[in-house]
Amino acid sequence: MKLHFVSNSFFCLLFLLHTNVVFSQETKATELELEAESYEERGYPKRANLIREKLKRIRKENFQSKNNEPVYQPPNQNLPTTKNGHLEFWNGTWEIGFRYLNQNAGFRSGKEWALDDGRVAFQAGTPYFPRSPMGYQNIRSLPYSINESSINSNTFSPRISYQHSSKKWGLEYTYMQFFTTRNFFSFGEIGGLQLGFQTDRFYSADHKFVFQIYEEYSPNKGFVWEFGMRVGSLNTNSAQHSETLGQTGVFRDTIQYVAPSTGFKFVHRFFENYSYELGGDMFFTPIGNLKYRRDSFIDTGGFSRFGGERTISPEVYSIFSESKIQTTMIGINVLTQLNWVPFPNHKFHLGLQTTQYNWRANESEFPGFRALNQESYFAAIRDYYLSSAFYEADGGKDRPMRSYSISNLYFGYTYVF
Repeated sequence: MKLHFVSNSFFCLLFLLHTNVVFSQETKATELELEAESYEERGYPKRANLIREKLKRIRKENFQSKNNEPVYQPPNQNLPTTKNGHLEFWNGTWEIGFRYLNQNAGFRSGKEWALDDGRVAFQAGTPYFPRSPMGYQNIRSLPYSINESSINSNTFSPRISYQHSSKKWGLEYTYMQFFTTRNFFSFGEIGGLQLGFQTDRFYSADHKFVFQIYEEYSPNKGFVWEFGMRVGSLNTNSAQHSETLGQTGVFRDTIQYVAPSTGFKFVHRFFENYSYELGGDMFFTPIGNLKYRRDSFIDTGGFSRFGGERTISPEVYSIFSESKIQTTMIGINVLTQLNWVPFPNHKFHLGLQTTQYNWRANESEFPGFRALNQESYFAAIRDYYLSSAFYEADGGKDRPMRSYSISNLYFGYTYVF
């Protein structure tokens, strides 16, 4: 009990001594502070600063702990940090969003007449070649048509973008797809009134990867320059049938392309949370590729596809590309978009986008043939020779290229990390 009392007395004595030392040092510090203020009032700021440095050392010795404890490191120290409410990783900010597209497409089939080109008319055996709106192999047996139904897709388009913290450059990826079905009746006069039915199904997919350079023109206006790649495909499946002609045909073709692209956007921010974008881009490649297959079935006594004479035996054959056919692809894209940012991490978009694809295939490569019999084999060769006259002429000598254009009215949402 006595030992415990002595121990407590000893620690009390140490505490009182330490308190007296701190009190005396703090008294000295107060005097120095008053002295520094006096020098400052008399116009000696350098002398006042020297006294204040001495004052800092005294108070640091009085109140700073002598025990160097390890600095606490929170468990989430390696997670990305936020800047103005945005999550930063890889030294920049990311955006992920989507656009809901209300789509409408148009197709240009190529020129149906060859009155201005005697070589084409001579090879085809006719100056007129009825064609369907879509597809590469768009031959049609009967010249007139009545559209029965048309279905266009409404799809979602995802978008991912990255902007470096310097706000000088970034990356962007967008994906767009479209599909449509067109059904129509066809009719014409070949040895009497003939009737037929045709359905065309078209599907396209387009991936866009770009590197962006941001250039600020003024505090609320700027340009975005884009350099990248377009990767995509155009696919068509068509079927024709005419009971009166005794003909049935199935056509399939696919165009694939990888094209460098370049473009720009003008961005104008107005009010506090609004901005709009105007711009577009172009892409071009001479090394796209086309693959196609055309299957034809003509009953005995039916009309041959081009000659118009009746067959004495069934004609069943396929014409197909044995290798990928070189295809030139040219495209242009135009965009206008209104942006609204009601909250720091949320963006809403309303826009209109139009994209046109133009292509021309090198039809000079001889295809492969499969036929049921000798008559079918000769019919396949004639089919190819006559139809390729128009297909080869597309895009040359003032004749228009095939084209497909799509307009998208869309509403979008983007989350800014």
